[in-house]
Amino acid sequence: MQEGEIKLEKGVFIISLDTELAWGTRNLEKYGGHYQKTREAIDRLLNLFAKYDIKATWAVVGHLFLDECKKVDGVVHPKIVRPQYKDLKGDWFNIDPASNINIAPEWYGKDIVEKIINCKAKQEIGCHTFSHIDVSKEGCSEECFGSELDECKKMASDFGLQLTSFVYPRNRVALIDVLKDKGFLCYRDRDDDWFKNSEERLRRLAHAVDNYLCLPVKATTPKKTNGIWSLPGSYFYIHKDGWAKFIPISFRVRKAKTGIDSAISNKQIFHLWFHPFNLASDPDGLIYGLEKIFIYFKKMKAEGLIENMTMGEMANYLNSKS
Repeated sequence: MQEGEIKLEKGVFIISLDTELAWGTRNLEKYGGHYQKTREAIDRLLNLFAKYDIKATWAVVGHLFLDECKKVDGVVHPKIVRPQYKDLKGDWFNIDPASNINIAPEWYGKDIVEKIINCKAKQEIGCHTFSHIDVSKEGCSEECFGSELDECKKMASDFGLQLTSFVYPRNRVALIDVLKDKGFLCYRDRDDDWFKNSEERLRRLAHAVDNYLCLPVKATTPKKTNGIWSLPGSYFYIHKDGWAKFIPISFRVRKAKTGIDSAISNKQIFHLWFHPFNLASDPDGLIYGLEKIFIYFKKMKAEGLIENMTMGEMANYLNSKS
């Protein structure tokens, strides 16, 4: 066992959801229909969580805590330090409509946050930056990242929430020390798959091949890094867009089951993740697949072989053991 790792008493099933609406694609018109279906997909997912008593961590883009915003002296969100990416034209927040949820619902999500909080099955709200910045990219300073985290924490506190779990946009991990300094306990690390160290283009190809061949999923072990817990992903529950629309739902279910089995056998974590936005590509099929996964998990849980935790619960448990 590597330094910083802790062996678990049994397998653990974690779900994390990158909840971002239009902030994740920065106004790509081809996804417009998905934006319109995402709220319905979230409602159905919350109902599924309630039905099977499944906990999840919703990593919410901070701007979605709002139902409106406006410019102050011609500037929207003036307290946030802007990223200075070399390829960025104009102000980072030029895409912000500076209006309200009725006019631009894909940019605001206070209603979504409230539904998550009120779900009958306990849910966790985590952080996904305020505006979906690429933290790893040159031009994102510690000050920029820190200001986004501060704003997210302020927004969450208005709902009586304390943010302790973090998911990096595009899974690009960087500036971990800033997370720790801002009081976060854990973050989702990159998926621990067989192609994770490949060059980005090869990684994309390998990701597609991995799913077409329905290769088994490997459970992961948490590790403390820079004083904060790394909780690697295990399996991205793929959408039904592009190449992925040809992959049967049954393949997704089979891969998830192998991840659950791996977590049970090795007393590790099966960390499933996706975007609620992804479900909008085929709500009926993808929700059906998730239900099959949850049924299998509940069977294994009833046998005392695996538990379900949020990311925050996992971090608190690990801190109690370290």
